[in-house]
Amino acid sequence: MRILTIAGCVVAAGTMLFAADEAALHGAMKEIGPVCSGLGKKIKAKDATASADAKTLVASFGPVRKFFQERKAEDGVAYSKTAAAEFKAISKLTAKGKWDEADASFKKATATCGGCHKAHREKAADGSWKVK
Repeated sequence: MRILTIAGCVVAAGTMLFAADEAALHGAMKEIGPVCSGLGKKIKAKDATASADAKTLVASFGPVRKFFQERKAEDGVAYSKTAAAEFKAISKLTAKGKWDEADASFKKATATCGGCHKAHREKAADGSWKVK
């Protein structure tokens, strides 16, 4: 009986940790979405504040990478690293006024995001998104 109790506790703890990790991922995504959308507009407008937004996005991908590392989803880790690298490049490019290059990097970054979304999320019956 004691072994069953311990096993049950281990399963429950694992489930809670998994839910917490998903909550961190969803929190990061809720931050990334609007900042990324705004960044695209700022690049088009040649707005100097784009650099700060790109830096915010680099930091936001930390929890995303951690989530996929803990799930041992190597493609998710690669997607998050690639996106963060592109946003880091965008930060530098926009600071130097290299808007066309920043726009090209932005397109690469958002394509990377799209690839990860296609691979790792699905639409639930209620219209929300969930991790596969």
